[in-house]
Amino acid sequence: MDKTKNKDQVKNDQDDDYLLLDDNANESNQNLKTELSIEDMAAELKETRDDLEHYRKLYDDTFNKLKYSLADFDNYRKNIEKQNTLRILSVKADMLSTVVNLREDFMRALDTLKHHKVDISILEGLTNILKNIDLFLEKENVSEIKALNSVFDPNFHEIIGFSYVEGDVEENIITREIRKGYLLNDRVLRPSLVEVSKKIIKNIDNDNKEDTKGDEV
Repeated sequence: MDKTKNKDQVKNDQDDDYLLLDDNANESNQNLKTELSIEDMAAELKETRDDLEHYRKLYDDTFNKLKYSLADFDNYRKNIEKQNTLRILSVKADMLSTVVNLREDFMRALDTLKHHKVDISILEGLTNILKNIDLFLEKENVSEIKALNSVFDPNFHEIIGFSYVEGDVEENIITREIRKGYLLNDRVLRPSLVEVSKKIIKNIDNDNKEDTKGDEV
């Protein structure tokens, strides 16, 4: 009886030892799996960071290209708008120059008629037409350039002759306006054609005391 009991006890002890060995083996395997997972996670984290850095650089490059493209497009749009504005202004200036020339022809014809026996109602009608032309030019911001008795300014005036003067009279003063000039806004639509004052240079060393004129253009 005691021998049988001892055999059972020994067998139970052996079973407990096997179970303990199995538990230890499972625990070792679990620790190994845990260590491998951390390494894998570190590798994945590094890969994720590399991908994130790659896409961040890609985003920055794409954003900069988009920004420069928008700036180029904005400059292109402004350039086109400027060219269109200048083209429209050029066409408008040509049209208004034609109107100005017609106005001056009209004024010469009207002045001629005033020296002839013409019905007063006809002159009044033509004068009203001239006023309408002037109102149209005023509405389009066309104005005359001041010339007579002003200092010559090459930005607005064009010299076609000189008026020789003596004494204290200043030079480069516009003494005669041959043709009126006009401005469209602040730009010259047509320069004034003028004569300007120029002093006579006296040659006092000459025994004959001849007067000589300055150089002409």
